[in-house]
Amino acid sequence: MSIPVITILCYLIGEFFKVVILRKKKRYKYIPTIVGGIGGMLGLIIYYVSPDLLFNVTSPFLAVAIGIMSGLASTGGNELIKQIIKKREKEDAS
Repeated sequence: MSIPVITILCYLIGEFFKVVILRKKKRYKYIPTIVGGIGGMLGLIIYYVSPDLLFNVTSPFLAVAIGIMSGLASTGGNELIKQIIKKREKEDAS
């Protein structure tokens, strides 16, 4: 249950950084690093609060790894959304 929550939270945080803090497109390259780090922190927090939410992980290192991968998955979700929008715009232009 918590892995999709980490991914969604990281996606929203990445969008927040994009709109509010990293306004120039040159700086967007830092977003995967930011959301990966935040995902790792969230994974560690969830591990100490309730490890059974992370599929009963037995190590904080594994919790951080799961969090980082969930955070990085949010950038993939962002790319998927952008490609769907781009495809629809292309179809509407035709």
